[in-house]
Amino acid sequence: MITFSIGSLAQTNLSTSGLGGSSKESVSMFSGLKAKEYHTNFNNNGNIEGTPYLFKSWKNKSKIWYEDKIFNLDSVNYNIRRDTFVFRLKNDSIFILNPKKITKVEINNFVSKYTFKPYPNNKLEENSFYEVLYDNKNYSLLSKYKLKVKGGSVDPLTKEYITPRQYVPEKDYFILKHNEGEIITDLKLKKTVVLKLIESPYLGEVKRFVKKQRLKYTQIADVNRILTYYYSIKR
Repeated sequence: MITFSIGSLAQTNLSTSGLGGSSKESVSMFSGLKAKEYHTNFNNNGNIEGTPYLFKSWKNKSKIWYEDKIFNLDSVNYNIRRDTFVFRLKNDSIFILNPKKITKVEINNFVSKYTFKPYPNNKLEENSFYEVLYDNKNYSLLSKYKLKVKGGSVDPLTKEYITPRQYVPEKDYFILKHNEGEIITDLKLKKTVVLKLIESPYLGEVKRFVKKQRLKYTQIADVNRILTYYYSIKR
C-alpha cells in the first residue's frame, strides 16, 4: 500500500471554489479520495442545537483506507446523521468522502483512538460504518452511532420553540462472530442476552468467573472480558 500525507497540503492549497490551489501534487493526491460532495456551512443544523458530528473538536490525526491507498488527514469527523466521514478545510468548508470506497478509518483525537469499518446493515440492506471496539479471531464487538433530536419546549400560543431542540448522540452494540458467516447481530447489554452467547456446558463456569471478577453485563468492556474468558475455556 502507498501512504499519502495530505492534511496540511489540502488545507493550504484548496479553496471554497473547488479543487484549486497552486500545488499540482496536492490537488492530484487529494482528488485521489474522489470526494462525493463539496460544500460550505458545515454546521447548518436547521435551528437544532448541537452538531450531527461525533467529535466536538476537529483537531485530530486520522488515516483513511481508500481502496489500495492510505491517506493521512487532519481534521476528520464522522457525520452520524449521514453515516459519512468528512474532513474540514481551513476555511470551514468540508469534503464528504465517498463511503463506498472506504475500507477503514482511524481517528486519533489525542484522547482516544477510534477505528471504524464498513459492515452490512441489515436494516438498510447496505453497508454502514461501525466502530470496532474489540476484535479478535473469534468475534468483534461493534457499536453503531445514531442521532436523535430531543424536542424543545413549544409555546402553546405561538407554536414556536421556547427552548431549542438538541442533537443527542446514542449508540447500539453488536457482535460479529467470525466463524458464523460474518453476520452482525444486536447485542443488548443485559445478563440474559449476554448469557445466550454462551453454550450451556460452559454457563456455570462463566457465571462463576463473572461473580469472582465482579463484572457487569451492562458494561461493554466487561462483556468483552466475559466473552474472552468463554472462548479461552471453550473446547
